[in-house]
Parts: sequence; structure tokens; C-alpha cells
Amino acid sequence: MSFPFYHHELKLESCDLDLLGPLFSAQIKIACPCEAVYFVGPAVSGDGLPTRWKAGVLVVRNSLQPVKDKGDNPALYLPLWAGEELFGVAVLVGAGTEVLEVAGGHLLEKSRTISRELHLVKLGAIDPLTRLGNGLVLQSRLNVIGKRADDLGNALILFDLCPPANEAGRLGSAVAKLGACLQALIGHLAFPCHLGNGLFGLCWEGATEEAAAKMAEQVLQWLKRDNLTRGHVGIVACTEDPPEVILDHAWQALLTARKRGPFGLCSYATLVNRASHPLYPPPGKTVRRLRNLMKGVKQFGLVELRSDLSSSSFPEELLAKLSGTSVATGLGGGYVFLPEMPEKEVLAWCRKAQAMFAEVGLSFSMGGCVYPFANFRKGEVVGNCRKALLHTAFFGPGTCTIFDGVSLNISGDVYYNEGDLVKASREYQRGLKLDPENVNLLNSMGVTMAQMARYSKAIPYFEKVLEVDPRDFMALCNLGFAHVAMGDFAQAITAFEEGVCCADAHFDLLFQLGKIYSGQGRYKDAIRVLVQAETMGPASIEDVSHGAVHRFLGEAYYYEKNVKKGMASLQRAIRYNSQDALSLSLLGDLYAEGGEGVDIGLTLCRQAVEIDPENWHYWLRLGKLLVATGQLLEAQEALESLMAFAPRQVEVFLFQARLYDAQGKRAKACNAYRQVLKLEARHKGAISALKRLGKMLAKKK
Repeated sequence: MSFPFYHHELKLESCDLDLLGPLFSAQIKIACPCEAVYFVGPAVSGDGLPTRWKAGVLVVRNSLQPVKDKGDNPALYLPLWAGEELFGVAVLVGAGTEVLEVAGGHLLEKSRTISRELHLVKLGAIDPLTRLGNGLVLQSRLNVIGKRADDLGNALILFDLCPPANEAGRLGSAVAKLGACLQALIGHLAFPCHLGNGLFGLCWEGATEEAAAKMAEQVLQWLKRDNLTRGHVGIVACTEDPPEVILDHAWQALLTARKRGPFGLCSYATLVNRASHPLYPPPGKTVRRLRNLMKGVKQFGLVELRSDLSSSSFPEELLAKLSGTSVATGLGGGYVFLPEMPEKEVLAWCRKAQAMFAEVGLSFSMGGCVYPFANFRKGEVVGNCRKALLHTAFFGPGTCTIFDGVSLNISGDVYYNEGDLVKASREYQRGLKLDPENVNLLNSMGVTMAQMARYSKAIPYFEKVLEVDPRDFMALCNLGFAHVAMGDFAQAITAFEEGVCCADAHFDLLFQLGKIYSGQGRYKDAIRVLVQAETMGPASIEDVSHGAVHRFLGEAYYYEKNVKKGMASLQRAIRYNSQDALSLSLLGDLYAEGGEGVDIGLTLCRQAVEIDPENWHYWLRLGKLLVATGQLLEAQEALESLMAFAPRQVEVFLFQARLYDAQGKRAKACNAYRQVLKLEARHKGAISALKRLGKMLAKKK
């Protein structure tokens, strides 16, 4: 068994110039005072570089010596070293005289000293568990963003991820896998950093809080389908505040997200700007006055008006011409209380008011609610008017809507989109009491239950949708995902196959179906649907879902013994996620089997067990290659790790028997083959090997 806290050697690499640029820049300025430091990779083309930099960088690359530029804008081009190899060039702009006057030989030695210091910076800035940046890197990014004005906006996102339940006992490797997956999912947008205990953070430059929330929700969806048990997200816009303040705000948002269910999300803006929330209640003074009007009235209507023109004030004088009592809120809107009016009369009143407004060039949207209605209390009428007003917005300016089940669907969507699943489920549930056959409400309620990991409660909602419309594509997809989460793959396959019949050109559906087929050993079926998914959607290397398609397609080809296609698919999968242990292990085996290189195959298999040292399949493939190449001592070590994690499996005992046979330990090999026969009595290979070894042992006696 490998030691779980092995610290891998961290060499300086060209990618560190982006990840650790702010930290490297600060270190170089200490050694060589200058105005600014920029970095260029060891083999990057001159495209995009200032003209006067190109020559200096090129000379450094060719001569491996520092280059001075003492012109009007003095600069120093300094080689950066990883051992004896050049891993980058630092361009020191506005370098001081004391730097430029240093002799060439001393300057070269200084560049090597600086490079060693940069290596120490990296060792202190990289988390050894995930090999991502740590909190120091995140804070340096926040410092850089805070000093730079950016109209596009920047967002800090905290991901609090809990490993899958079946991996909770192996926290270290589980968190490392989550880090690799997060890097594959969003590494093209920003640098994920591991802050400890499964808490990840990243600064997404050029993104608003809204864009960050949408991306974060997609990440949670993807990880949940990959068996994540809990995940929470806190988001805040980056400002000129100190990094510790921004981090504190993100943390407050994350703490709120944790209260919103197992997959909660919260944006800090919703915590500090409560008054701007579309469902925020009117001023307390207004509410108290409206409640006084409602006292003792057994039937009434209440209408909230909101101006569609920013310059318009609440038209109390005009409304005095109609029945009802007006209550202004002072925000360009207000309420009208209509005693003894049923729903039809309230609607008629709204139409009269709109006609009157149109005559004088005004436009007001209206949302109304009547009492009594269903089981709603008088105290809820004011809030229901606001929900009806949200509903009205879907029909455009100058329209009116009376509160109903659809209004609750819309208010539920507001809470769902901001990550408050508890409040969203409450709205959908009340909407279903008003409109139990509403397909949108049923689907919304089911999705929310699934997001809260209450899959057994989600399934009946999707099934009810299908009773109304058996070909509802989204219900079939959602039902399939819920069955997958429950471990009922047969039911999931049925739902997904019916979904394919309704809309076969849907990437995610084909991918999920192919993934399940592969997991169930139906490799030909997996290849059929995954090949179709492979040709759809974005083909960018930044799209991790396509990387996953290649991964499962490669797995299916592997078990179908199609070496050439399997290698091609797995190579593509690793391009998307270089830390994909399954793809590395399978590809390593195929390299050896296909005669492409046993050494390469061994390297890939070793990488797989290094990433996930507790997966016995990876140890088995590595062990087989070690036996095939005669590296029996290392194969014995692999066997010990394999037996520590492996269940009683035929192929494990077969490997054990073959290793003992290769080592000349025939009695132990016989015992291992007997274990095979206990599990599979008619295993021809074990029977034949036992006969052969029995004869050899008899001759020896």
C-alpha cells in the first residue's frame, strides 16, 4: 500500500508563469528593483509581444544569457531556470541603474538564485494534495484584481465540496479527485485553488455575479451526476476592498448556501441588497395600513401597481375617480384595496384603470389577489400581489394578472435561480395545491427535490408529468437522472431510451445513456450512443463533457478489444483531463497490448495509481504489465497494494497465481488457482494451470 501523504516533486514549469505570476513578480522585484515584471514562456511565439521585447526574448532563448536594454525605457530580460532547463523569461520593465550595471556573469548567477527562490515560492503556494494553488495564490489574484479597474466585473467563487459517500473514508484521494475534476471543468476560465478540507476558491476575471452563479450551478450539476453527495457555493463580486474583506463576504454567502440544502448556492449581493429582491415586501408602514383596511372585511381584492415608466409617480388623483382605496409606497407604485370585489370584478377594475392611464400617456403593470382564495391567509395577500406582479412581467408593460398557481411557479423560479431551494420547493408545493396537473410545476418540484438529493420524493413528480404527457422529454431526462442517483439503472435506462425516442439529438441524454450502458457491461450499446454524442455539441478542449464522452467511449472500446479506437478515444479524454486516472490506466494497458510501447504503458499505469491509489483495478493493470516485463519485485509490491483494496475477485486471484508462478513459488500459485476455482468452478485457465503445476510439483518430489 502506498503512503497516502507522499509529497511529489514540484518542478518549475512554464504554466507556473500564469498561475503564480503575481507571487513570482513580487519575489523578482525584491531581488531586482523595477517598475513591473512580465513573463514569457520558453517557446512562445512573438505574437502579441511589444516589438522591442521580441528581440530581447529571442536572444535570451538562443544564448541562455540575461539581456540588457538601456534605451529610453530600460528593461532587463532575465532567464528563468528549472534546473538546467529554461522554463521562461522575465521582462523587467523600468529596471533600476543598480540592476542594469551588474556584470553579465553576475547577472546570470543572479538569475539562477532568483529561480531557486521562485521554486521555494512554488513549494509554498501549491497544495500537495491536489497540486492546485493554495490560499496564498487566491489572495494574490485578489490583490491584482483589486488594483485594476475592470468594467466587465470579476467574481470570487467558493466551492465547498463533500466527496462521494463511498469515498468519504479516503478523504485525501477523494479531495484530490474533486480538485482534478474542478480543474477539468473550469480550469479554462480561472485557476481553482484548494483552501483545505474540500474548500476550493477561484477568481473569475471578466465575470459578473450572475454569470458566476450560472456556471457554479452547472458545476454542481456535473459533480452531482458524478456521485458528489453535497456541494455548496458562495459567490461575491470582487471590489477594491482588501482580499480578506472579499473572502469574508464570500464566506458569509457560503454559510448561507449551506442552509439551503445539500446543493445550496448563494450570492453575497442577495444578502446585502435585500430591498432590491423582486419579492421583497413593501415598507412596514404600507403593510400595516393595508392590514387595517382588511380588518373585518370578508371578501376583497388587492391590486399592486408599478409604473412601467421610471419618471411616473403613483397616480393617486386619477385612481380617486375609480372605486377602491389607494395606498402609495413612494417608489412609483402602490396598492389599491377593493372591498367586496370577487375576481371578475377585480379584473374589470384593472382594465378600466389601464384604459384611463393610456388616455394620459401612462403605463402601469398590475398584479392582483383576491380573498378568500384557497387556504391563503389575509396576511399573505400583500405578498401574493407581488408574485402576481412578477407573473405580469411575462406579458409585457401595461398588463395585469391575478395570482394563481403559475404565479407561484414563477416566484419559485426566482428562489431556485438564486440557490434557495428550500423556499423554491415551498412555492412549487403551494402552486401544486392550486393546480395539481400543471406540468411545469410538477417538473419544477421534481427538479428541486432532486437538487436537494431527495430523489425518492422527486420521482413521483416526474412520473405524474408523464401520466399527463408520456413524451415529455425533460420529465424523461429528469426521471432517468433520479433513478441513476437511486442506483436503479434498469429504470434509468428505460427513461433515457424513451427520451432518445422523443429527441435523439440531445447530447447530455446520449452521454448519460452511454455511460450507464458502459457501467452495465453493455459495451456495444455504449459505443452506439456515445459515437453519436461524440459528433454533437462543442468540440473545444475546454468542454469537459466531451472529454467524458471520450473517456467512456474509450472504456467501451477497451472491453470490446478494439485497441486502435480505444487508444484514440482515451488519448482525447486525457487531453481534456490530464488527471483522469481511469483513462490513464486503460490507455496504459492498451499501449502495452497494442505494441505501442510497454514503457509508456507502465508510465501511464503508474500515474493512475498515483492519482487514485485505492482503486484495485488500476493496481491490477499495473501489476500485469510489471509481470509481463519481468519486474517481479515491483509486481510483488503492486500485489500487496492490490490485496489491501481488492474484494475477492477471480481476476485478482489469477494475477496472484501468475505472479507466484513467475517467481517460482508453485505451491502458493496452486493455492491462488484454487481460490479462483472456489469463485468459478469451471474456469478453464485455472484448471489447466493447476494440472501443469501439479505435475511440476510431483516431479520435484
